[in-house]
Amino acid sequence: MEWLTDKRTGTQTGLLFIIGLVVLDILCLIVMITRPIGPLTFILSLIMLASIPLLALIGYQLYGLARSGYDVDRNAVTIQWGPVKQIVPVESIQRIMLGTEVEGGVRGFHGWRWPGLMQGQGEVPEADLTVFYASAALPQQLILVTPTISYAISPVDAAGFIESIKARYELGPTQAVAQTTEQPAFFDWPLWSDRVAHYLVITGTTMCLLLFGLVSLRLPQLPAVIPLHYNALGLPDRTGPATQAFILPLIGLLALGANTVLGGLFYRREQVASYLLWGGTLVVQVLLWIGTTNLLRA
Repeated sequence: MEWLTDKRTGTQTGLLFIIGLVVLDILCLIVMITRPIGPLTFILSLIMLASIPLLALIGYQLYGLARSGYDVDRNAVTIQWGPVKQIVPVESIQRIMLGTEVEGGVRGFHGWRWPGLMQGQGEVPEADLTVFYASAALPQQLILVTPTISYAISPVDAAGFIESIKARYELGPTQAVAQTTEQPAFFDWPLWSDRVAHYLVITGTTMCLLLFGLVSLRLPQLPAVIPLHYNALGLPDRTGPATQAFILPLIGLLALGANTVLGGLFYRREQVASYLLWGGTLVVQVLLWIGTTNLLRA
């Protein structure tokens, strides 16, 4: 039997967040177009860049909420949230706590929480570690307590859900079911817990972004035309507009993007090759920093 969640409030709130971020990006873009390139351009670019993963994460949560629900049979409660399923054997449920019974709120919550959505995990008194798949605030939630982990959910008909669990518990299971999580293999890639990979990619990205920031900071102080290349005697033999100082950071951005993607593709088969690609990005960034600082100094 399927038990529905109330998706309206969470969906509306999430869409408001998305609209707000899009409007913010449009305003940033308008300011960038109407003002000369400078430090403000770099700051606004960072804001727009940061909004991209944030929009993707909010969109994922809305997808999870849209595909949320709880299925109950004699063997298990199946919690559906987007592509993720939590399988909870009925016989492992020791008790069902009402959200109103929780004193002091949730401790150490990590995840997403806004009006109409609470997805993540935290510590609940008397339930310990709890994962939340709910479309309502804590007082409207039910907490399924098991010996290992608890699950906070929010069926629209909470009373009917509790009676359904009791009825199936009394009938007993027809087969043994393992308490487990079903999710796409993508979620279990070792890359997400590889600190060396994170360090290499984050460091390369930071160096690339700071190089753009350096050029943006110095550009208003440069003459309209700057030397771009020097001959063997150290004399400039090619000049161009000052905005061409962004060529080297752009090369760094292309190298960063290509090596990051290729490293991700090779990672599952050959981690060393991925590390070499990501490490090579750092070497490229260092060389581009040297070239750009010399260009700006000249």
